[in-house]
Amino acid sequence: MLHEHLRLLSNEVATRIAGNYAENVASSDRIEAQALEMADVMTRGIVQQFPSSFLR
Repeated sequence: MLHEHLRLLSNEVATRIAGNYAENVASSDRIEAQALEMADVMTRGIVQQFPSSFLR
């Protein structure tokens, strides 16, 4: 997931440098969705590692 995130960021930078602002905005949207997915995966891992910390 981190490699995918870096690939998306590289694409975003390239589109901004090229002045392709419409694609840059679209890239930003994809980065946001992927970053939220990455956060969910990391959260699930933390909960699995420390389940007693998340009991009600």
